[in-house]
Amino acid sequence: MKPSPIDWRARLEACGFEGAQYVPPTFGAQVLWSWREPLAAEAALREQLEQQPEDKDALKTLISILRETGRASEEAPLRRQLHERRCRDLGVPEAQRNEVVAYLEAAETGSAPPERSSDAYVTALFDVYAPSFDDSLRGFLAYRAPERLMDAVRAALGGRRELDVLDLGCGTGLAGPLLRPLARRLEGIDLSTGMLAKASERGVYDALRAGEITSELGAATTLHDLIVAVDVLVYFGALEVLFERAARRLAPGGLFAFTVEKGTEPGYRLQPSARYAHHLDYVRSCAHAAGLRAVVEHEDTLRRQAGQPVIGHVVVLTGT
Repeated sequence: MKPSPIDWRARLEACGFEGAQYVPPTFGAQVLWSWREPLAAEAALREQLEQQPEDKDALKTLISILRETGRASEEAPLRRQLHERRCRDLGVPEAQRNEVVAYLEAAETGSAPPERSSDAYVTALFDVYAPSFDDSLRGFLAYRAPERLMDAVRAALGGRRELDVLDLGCGTGLAGPLLRPLARRLEGIDLSTGMLAKASERGVYDALRAGEITSELGAATTLHDLIVAVDVLVYFGALEVLFERAARRLAPGGLFAFTVEKGTEPGYRLQPSARYAHHLDYVRSCAHAAGLRAVVEHEDTLRRQAGQPVIGHVVVLTGT
């Protein structure tokens, strides 16, 4: 990290800040940036990163300053550096890091996204988060997607039980206790072995296996009365293949139930959260192409993010 020739402490003092010589660089940067002194704030952050190269917060703030001051050519390599650190922290295998960095870049910059998230990213992310996943979702994120989806499923089933149920992207099995009363047999699939270990502890699944859900659906021969995907399609942009394969695995009268985050642009969009949002018209188009029709379809709050509600669509499909 190249140091800046600007004396940011002198700039603090010139603006009337006493004791600038004792101010840590990160705090100095915050003060200077709040005073709209971007070059001095940048100098403080570069000093901090010289002293502590692993300070991700300082790097993020520096990236923001470069972006807001129109210095994209300087921002881009630092942004890539930040994404590479994230890959390293998550334990993404080195061979897959470039594709994960490209995915995170697309999420942050709004450039053309891939059709789906990287399996390496999803696996690493949830292996790391598995131990704290439930507490984080239920507490800080006020996660209610399983309950919202199961309300819709029960309405569509009209009292039917003793079903063969497949939980796609089952994670730690938060939906498992809600699905169990409906199920003769309950199976779960997930990419993350860490999440599957937590799901197994619940003792409600008849079978759990690690796998990528599109591939698993394509290779399977078993039919299911109910297939659910709670908060899973946020890691898929294009839905055509997934819907077509899910439709082929439905028994006569079977249901495919899922949630998506609401998109306002046509098709799908990779959001800064690194999760996809889908326009409802696109979801309907994919369903129609797969020979499916909606029996339940409504908006609801699925969780919260940064203190704001995340609005999504709760959808239950069946064969046409």
